[in-house]
Amino acid sequence: MFHSLRVTKIVQETPDARSVVLEIPHSLTRDFAYRAGQFVTVEVPHEGGHLRRCYSLASSPDCGEGHKFTVKRVHGGPVSTYMNEGLREGDVLQVMRPEGRFVLDDGMAPLLLFAGGSGITPVISILKTVLRTTARRATLLYANRDARSIIFARELEQLRHQHGDRVNVIHHLDEARGYLGEAAVRSLVDAHPGATAFLCGPGPFMALVERVLLAAGWPEGRVRIERFEHAAGKATTPAVAAAPVAAGANGAAPGVTEGVPASIEVHLRGQKHLVPYTPGKTLLQTARDAGIDAPYSCEEGFCGCCASHLLEGRVVMAADDALSSEEKKKGMILACQSKPTTTRCAFRFVD
Repeated sequence: MFHSLRVTKIVQETPDARSVVLEIPHSLTRDFAYRAGQFVTVEVPHEGGHLRRCYSLASSPDCGEGHKFTVKRVHGGPVSTYMNEGLREGDVLQVMRPEGRFVLDDGMAPLLLFAGGSGITPVISILKTVLRTTARRATLLYANRDARSIIFARELEQLRHQHGDRVNVIHHLDEARGYLGEAAVRSLVDAHPGATAFLCGPGPFMALVERVLLAAGWPEGRVRIERFEHAAGKATTPAVAAAPVAAGANGAAPGVTEGVPASIEVHLRGQKHLVPYTPGKTLLQTARDAGIDAPYSCEEGFCGCCASHLLEGRVVMAADDALSSEEKKKGMILACQSKPTTTRCAFRFVD
């Protein structure tokens, strides 16, 4: 559900990125409570329809800040162009309540943070919360094209000044040092054994860092990744997820045959719904067609808002970027990307 929120402040962070601060009415305080690292979905009118984009909150819920998200202009991007050129203080935006699973863990291990470009937005939120609410140390590697591209340069310097040796901010500027390489990442990883890593940035940047971390033996549970890319034109590889049901004597799951179901069982917030299924539709579309207030945002397989446990049957996913390999092994799926391939299908949204 979208809510009308007024823009109270706009901050020009860099020549091509600005932050937008939202006013949250008292009646929506609970709906818009959030954890550091989460994002909001914004909808804007476009050519007779609407476009949606997900933006991480760069503010921290623990630092007395307003709800602030930051938008970097994307060449040819209608929404980012509007946010950077057309939006004014006092305007009203349509915004969904915060969502997302890229959030701080409950441990006390130090943090190793990697951000590239606008990927700093959820990372700085997590960093501010860590420094305000815990005794944990944090090291941030922030990669940018040049010094003019550094978003939140002043805020990061203030955090470093306020918290002394608890935070170390390392700026990598491509203009001065070339693109970030494996050796530099490996050196930082080797210097922080036992830390928990958080990654957000352009695809190649995150692929590099993730590859180095896993090669160094870091378990997936200590590597948290936020993938936000607009998926238009992105090729996807089909992936099949199997339900965690017991196999029969012939090796097949009992009561499961290939085909499509006449209806689907949807579990959400403790309630079970049996809804009709139209061939070709995703599980999320089916739930929404039935009037179920299902969690979702980007519908492109990146944000993970519609992550679900597959309880029975099999599905094929067009994309599964928001799920880790461990989550997929446990039978988790993305409802926005999943279409059933068996005559029985049941799933439960992650609350």
